Amino acid sequence: MTTDGTPKAGMTTYADTAFAGSRPADLPPGQDLESMGYFHRKALGVRLPLLGPQCREFMAAATNVFELDRLREKAGEQLEKDLAEREPHRCRMWASRADPLVLIASIGAAAGFFTLGPIAVSGIFLLTDGISEFALGEIRFQLIYLFLPLFTIWLLCRLLVYSGWFTFKRDTRFYRDTGMVSLWAGRKVGRVELPFAEFEAFASPVSTAVGTIRHRLGLIHRGTGHSVGYPGAQIELWETQLIWEAMQQFMDVSRPLPDIPEFDGTRHLDPVTAEHDRKWERPSRYWLDMERSHASALHERARKSARAYPWGRTREQALASGWRPSGVGEGDWRTAKPA
Repeated sequence: MTTDGTPKAGMTTYADTAFAGSRPADLPPGQDLESMGYFHRKALGVRLPLLGPQCREFMAAATNVFELDRLREKAGEQLEKDLAEREPHRCRMWASRADPLVLIASIGAAAGFFTLGPIAVSGIFLLTDGISEFALGEIRFQLIYLFLPLFTIWLLCRLLVYSGWFTFKRDTRFYRDTGMVSLWAGRKVGRVELPFAEFEAFASPVSTAVGTIRHRLGLIHRGTGHSVGYPGAQIELWETQLIWEAMQQFMDVSRPLPDIPEFDGTRHLDPVTAEHDRKWERPSRYWLDMERSHASALHERARKSARAYPWGRTREQALASGWRPSGVGEGDWRTAKPA
């Protein structure tokens, strides 16, 4: 805020509909698990509690260190432009696997991965047969009929992704400043906006290609039944619960943004977060200026505490039972050292 009480330039202004941690008493009923069939109930998974952020070990999420690497690749003006376009302090996005842009990127990633095969096979022929006529023929086959088509697919997909011809259309957007969730409800309905407070969360089981089970966060809107899913599955259930906590913290304007690398360049543009950081003397570039080895050590420390948290209990109950937080992201910038 400025001295006359008006918001600073670029500072977020919260709407009356913003989520402040509490949910209306007259919420529509949620999913009736008791009346569901066995397979439907199992597919839906575990209903996650609406206790709000209790564990708060947000740095334990597996994506945080990679996000820090991504931000550092875009230094200076490029980083500022990226943050200004995405506004991560105001909006978080979940991509949909059915979105054409995601499909193109996935095909490109797969093609890029499989281009390594022909290169490896060619290398083996050179090592085992030397520069013989047989080896050269096999290498020629690998390069012309396998490597070049795969490389062309990878290159075309890269060009399409960065061309601007395709944009996200079926993604889910969570707006902190309005408390609303914008989601794709199908071609007949299009995009709709619904209050975050009216969603309930589930950790749904997802089977992998090798038969193991992972957990995927899903949100279902009470009343309409519209559902959205987190773009990824977690190995352990507590990881899904932690993502749900992070989403609640992000949307709750009575709390600061989660202290993770994703928000490091725009925390000062969120009023509650800016006041929190000023009060606790948090460095504005805490994560961006940190050594990667230090960030990785703090990530592992947070994971250790999150794994040990007695999920389903409040923070007070957890502390009383002997659980101890890692301190990462909660004032640790003054005392934290690499593990």
